[in-house]
Amino acid sequence: MRLSFKYQFIFSLSLLILSVGVINYLLFQPGIILFKWIRIGAGPLVIKNNSARLFFTGYFSDITWCISLCLISFALAELKYIKASGKTLLLTLPFITEILQYLGIVKGTFDWYDILTYVVVIALFVLFYPGLKTTVYEKI
Repeated sequence: MRLSFKYQFIFSLSLLILSVGVINYLLFQPGIILFKWIRIGAGPLVIKNNSARLFFTGYFSDITWCISLCLISFALAELKYIKASGKTLLLTLPFITEILQYLGIVKGTFDWYDILTYVVVIALFVLFYPGLKTTVYEKI
């Protein structure tokens, strides 16, 4: 089945946004496991402004990952490749990873601000892309 231009664009945009997040990690946190596995090393960029440094080192890549996930969820839902349970599972994935970090199952740092970031990104997507909302029809 050939995807329409709309979905090709959404999947490409998602990949591009995800790549921007990876580049951000490479620039500001080059010591992450992914880069050790593929043997990429560089010195991190230094930003003197504390707020900007915090944003780019702590949240920007998480935002790009969550936006990419929302775009994929939106497209898969519209294409009817996933049902309500699939959308729910995909959109809870960021929260699941934070919980796994908190429990020490996944290497990383649990952060309440990451949770808040995911809530904001997903809420904005649900607001602007109603296809992510699950409609429940009741029999009367």
